[in-house]
Amino acid sequence: MCKILIVDDEYLLRQGIKHLVDWEKEGFTIVGEASNGKEALGLIETLTPHIILSDIVMPVMDGLELVKFVKENYPQIQIVILSGYSDFNYVKGTFKLGVNDYILKPKLNPDEMLMLLKNIALNIPNLTISTNGIKPNIVNELNKLVSGFAYSLTPSEVSEAFPCDSFLLLGTDIKKICGKDSENISRLKHLLLKRIKLALNNFTFYELDTTKDFFVILINFNNKDYSQILKCLDNMLAALIHDFPDIYFAVSSIFTFLTNLKDIYYNFKLLLDYKFFLKNEVLIMQHKLSNKRYKQKFDFKYYSEMLYSLNIASALNYLKQYIENCITQCSAEEFELKTLFQNAFYNILNILDELNFDIEEISRSKIEYFQKIDDSKYADELLNLLEKIKEDITEALNSKELPINDEIISKITQYISSHYNEQLSLKDIADKFHFNYYYLSSYFSSHITEGFSDYLNKVRVEKALELLKNEDIPVSEVSYLVGYSDHSYFCKVFKKFTKVTPSKFRKNIISNKRGTYE
Repeated sequence: MCKILIVDDEYLLRQGIKHLVDWEKEGFTIVGEASNGKEALGLIETLTPHIILSDIVMPVMDGLELVKFVKENYPQIQIVILSGYSDFNYVKGTFKLGVNDYILKPKLNPDEMLMLLKNIALNIPNLTISTNGIKPNIVNELNKLVSGFAYSLTPSEVSEAFPCDSFLLLGTDIKKICGKDSENISRLKHLLLKRIKLALNNFTFYELDTTKDFFVILINFNNKDYSQILKCLDNMLAALIHDFPDIYFAVSSIFTFLTNLKDIYYNFKLLLDYKFFLKNEVLIMQHKLSNKRYKQKFDFKYYSEMLYSLNIASALNYLKQYIENCITQCSAEEFELKTLFQNAFYNILNILDELNFDIEEISRSKIEYFQKIDDSKYADELLNLLEKIKEDITEALNSKELPINDEIISKITQYISSHYNEQLSLKDIADKFHFNYYYLSSYFSSHITEGFSDYLNKVRVEKALELLKNEDIPVSEVSYLVGYSDHSYFCKVFKKFTKVTPSKFRKNIISNKRGTYE
């Protein structure tokens, strides 16, 4: 077989080329794919391709750089450039470096591509392509199914390749185990394949070529052997966990028809995401978790209202409770939860800035916070980060304030006593005395037994008691005179402090004057 490596930053184009031709039937095999030149360099050594099909305009390392490096270090590898019409000036430059030919993407014709590649293959030393008696490439057919294409296997070929009655997918997200480095991903894939071959040597299985980050195999087995497969996996993972502490495998539900592979694979990808919530799980089973995930809604309106009222501690506790519920219920995808956390943190900064709080130090560090959220491997790390953010915000708000002494508290309580009949709020007090609301609220609660709201109500009720002794003032007017616009609310507050309603209190005063106090 003539081995081909595809290098293009467009995933759909790579998939299209892989399934454009029945490559094995023509004597070729697609040995790998990369999204840029740097990724390709990490694969060349292990895959040893004969031909590289490469895009010209790519991020990280483009086609020109790739061609130059390959021709200097692997001169035996043939290169064909994939380009658009607008890239042709770049293409001309690659010919000077030794490129064999180019193919226009808009005119991607399977027959023309095949003829071009066969002509190139004829000139590769020690390579003679033969298509006689080549059996269908099962992995390629399976990859067609995963990508949504129909496979071309005959019933007898299916029976020969899959002799047992059941299927399942198992595998892992390599990137979660060893990071984003392409070489580490490639090495771990090869190691896992070796271990799988040893662990499941009695079973039929095929490695699927899905994405560079996933290691996925399809196992064909008899249903009665399911527990044996799980036991083999447990033993294999136990042997690997010392060298790879984050190692884990996901196991799909069992299915009986290959035509269901696309849907099973879709659910399997979701299953791999559960690792973010299940830090200590080594084997994540579809049948155990299929009913666990359900969508929750984060109420940003409620959250923002708490921030605007400067009830920051309660807002952050609400966010914490939401994240904890997501962890317990696995009710959000990793990207979704991280994005929500970043938006919630951004809301805090915006609202505090809008309310003229000096949070310059936290604002300068926001990119660092966002990066830490992105880099969190497991959901519990988000909770630790949230606690740190809470501490930093509290410290930042408190550090900007002068200490409140007894003299200032005395002035504040005197001000309340003089302005009790106005629509008074703690924010009004904070503005009047030039204190941060959050800091003043915390201090007020710890130094005045009742807290601000109850203290103001107590002062108003005491004034109401004096006014109710004057029979010339209607009870309904008393509530207005002491600062309540809602008479029913005044009655409720009054009864809370005195155990009687305002009307009952006045009636008792009148009765007492007449010597008939009730």
